[in-house]
Amino acid sequence: MNNQKLIDRILKDVRWMEIVDVFRVESANINAGEGGPAEIDIKTVHLEDGTVVPRVSPQAIFRMIRDYWIETGEKVDVAREEPGKPAPLPECDPVKYIDDDLFGYLNPGPPPQSRPGPIRSIGAIGLFEYPDDTDFLTSIVSTTGAEEGGSMVTKRIYTNTFILPIWCDVRRIGYEAIPQKDKSIKFEPLNGVSPEERKRRLSKFFESLFYLGKSMPGASKMPLSPKLIMIGLFTKPNITLYDVLENDLTVRIKEVKLQKEQTRTGEEKVVSIASGKVIFSIEPEAFIEKCLLYKEDIIEIKIGILEAFFDKKAEEIEAKIQGKLFGDLKEKIKVIPLINLKEELLS
Repeated sequence: MNNQKLIDRILKDVRWMEIVDVFRVESANINAGEGGPAEIDIKTVHLEDGTVVPRVSPQAIFRMIRDYWIETGEKVDVAREEPGKPAPLPECDPVKYIDDDLFGYLNPGPPPQSRPGPIRSIGAIGLFEYPDDTDFLTSIVSTTGAEEGGSMVTKRIYTNTFILPIWCDVRRIGYEAIPQKDKSIKFEPLNGVSPEERKRRLSKFFESLFYLGKSMPGASKMPLSPKLIMIGLFTKPNITLYDVLENDLTVRIKEVKLQKEQTRTGEEKVVSIASGKVIFSIEPEAFIEKCLLYKEDIIEIKIGILEAFFDKKAEEIEAKIQGKLFGDLKEKIKVIPLINLKEELLS
């Protein structure tokens, strides 16, 4: 299926779309949290059992997407300094700016302006506990005022695998949702956003997911290259599969070797040496169960994997999923190499 047909199908037939992006971060701090001038913390969240995992906020993800759009020449509604105003204000123009259309805005004014964006997210969640690793940086600015020529800064870092869910209310792309007297909602196309522009904006959004990262200079700002991207297309809203994909995904050390070493006392012991390489595997039991739960609502699900990082080829994973489904549902779920998914979305 080529890019034009896929984009057309999404904009014509799809009510709800879920995108799941799985990426790895190594020895970095993608989204700094609270901390004083001498310490750069990370954003974290507590799981039900008290485990602390790192997170990347949705605002940070959307900033990265905007950064990519700016670098590729896209018009983005960046706040500008205005004389006599206490703070820079955006224009809030969804016709002129792709981010105002896709992400929405909330401007207290005066006059107040708001637009619920069709695209939203909870941000990226780390799959593993944060072990409290740190790095030490040199700041060119004194953090206490006592030093000359700068000072040392402690920066918390992590190596982790993140899962990023993004949801899209497709009907709202390039449209305004207007409440009616009978409490229904009427969707009116934005005057100045053509059908071709809707397709172009959706394509630019897909493109940004393959080039996500911090564009600004700074330490520990690695690109967030995807290892897996899932595109789920549905006829009804508020369907999510990222939770079962998170449950079924396993990340483990690829190579662990045992070798003998001598201690300082002359004793011999066996130690394990990890290569640092990782391998992903999917046992799609929960995924299959939830697909069956929403079988009437699924239009199509495509999962693209970077096969070099997985223990099975895409066709093997697809065969396992389809072997436990029935009817036309099995033909609606495809697992393909990530490069093929990228070509379908961007070619």
